[in-house]
Amino acid sequence: MMKNKNNLSLLFSVIVIIGTTFFIRSSNNMVGTTLPLLGKYVLNFSQFQIGLLVALLSLSSFLTTVLINAKLNSRERRFAFIFSAAAYALTFIGFWESNVLTIWLFSAVSGATLGLIMPNIITSAGLFDDQKVRERVLSLYTITLSMSLVAGPAIEAYLLKFLSLRSVFLSFTVFGLTALLFSLFLKFPEENRIKEKITVLKNNGFRVALLNILIYNIPFSIIISFLGIYEREYFGIGLAEVSLIFSLFFFSSFSSRLFLFIKPPQKIAVGMIVSISLTIVGIVLIILSHNIIIFAISLVIMGVPHGLAYPLSVITLGRSFKPEHRNVANSYYFSSMMLIGIIVPVAGGFLIDNIGFKFVFILLLLIIALLIIPLTRELKIFVG
Repeated sequence: MMKNKNNLSLLFSVIVIIGTTFFIRSSNNMVGTTLPLLGKYVLNFSQFQIGLLVALLSLSSFLTTVLINAKLNSRERRFAFIFSAAAYALTFIGFWESNVLTIWLFSAVSGATLGLIMPNIITSAGLFDDQKVRERVLSLYTITLSMSLVAGPAIEAYLLKFLSLRSVFLSFTVFGLTALLFSLFLKFPEENRIKEKITVLKNNGFRVALLNILIYNIPFSIIISFLGIYEREYFGIGLAEVSLIFSLFFFSSFSSRLFLFIKPPQKIAVGMIVSISLTIVGIVLIILSHNIIIFAISLVIMGVPHGLAYPLSVITLGRSFKPEHRNVANSYYFSSMMLIGIIVPVAGGFLIDNIGFKFVFILLLLIIALLIIPLTRELKIFVG
C-alpha cells in the first residue's frame, strides 16, 4: 500500500513538472523566435535594436534569478513562482497590443518572470533522492523541453496562416494560463542555505556544466535571435516556413533527448565531445549553405547538440551537488545562460549590421575553440 502511494505521488509530481515545463517553454520559445520578427517586420527595428530587445529578455531573467530566486527560502520561492506564472500569462496580451515603446516593457516583464520560473522547475525535477529516478526525471524534463520547442513553432506556423504576428501572441495566452494552473502544484523542497554560494562557485562539476552549455548557447543565441530574419532575407521564404524550419531544428533536439531518456549517459565526457563536434559541423554548414535545403540540414544537425548540451549539464549539476545546494546551483547555472542571452544578441546584432551573418558564424567557431581548452581541463578533473 505504501509503495503504491509513493508511486502515485511520484507520478503526480512528474505530471506537474511535465505540464508546467511544456506550457511555459513552448510559449516562451514562441516569444524568443517571434519577438525579433515582430520587431523587424511590424515595428521596423534595426538588427541592433532587435539584439537589444532580445537581450532585455535575458537581462531581466538574469537579475531576478540572481538577486531574488537564489536568495529566497522554499516558501517564498513558491509564492514568487505562482505570482510570476500569473504575470507571465498576462505579458502575451501586452505583446499583442505593444508599440515601439511598450514592447520593451513587456519584454522585460516576460524575462523577469522566467527568472523566477525556470530554475525552480529544474530544482523540482531534481529533488528525488534516488540517482536513477532523479536522472530519469531530469531526462524526461529535458525531453518535455524539446517537445515544447517543437510544438511552439509548429503551432505558430499553423496560426500564421490566418492570424497576424500580433494575434499569434494573444492566442498563446492560453498556454500561459494553463501553466499557471500547473504551477499551483509544483513542489518546493526545503533546503539548508549555509555557504551555498561558495560551494557552487568552487565546484568542478558546476564549471564543467557551465563551459559545456556556453559552447552551445553562444551560437544558439544567434540562431534564435537572427536566423529567422536571415532565412527571410537570404532565401526569401515566408514567415510560416521560418517557423517550420525552427520546428525541424527542435525536433532534432527532441530526438537526441529522447535517446538520453532511453539510455541515460554513463560517461558525461563522451556526450559532451559528441555535442561539441556536431555544433562545429553545424556552424560550418551554415557558413557554406547557398540554398534553403542545405541550410535546413545544418539546423537539423545543430539540433542534436541542442538536445544533448543542456541535459548533460543538468545531470552534471545533479551529480555534483547535494539536494540542499541544488536550488542555488541551478539559479547560478540558469543566470549564466541568461548572461549569454544578454551579451550575445547585442553583440551579434551590432556585428551582423557591420560584417554580415556569415562572418559572425566564423567568429563563433573561434570562440568555441577557445572555450574547448578550459573544458578539456575541467573534464579531466571531473571524470578523473
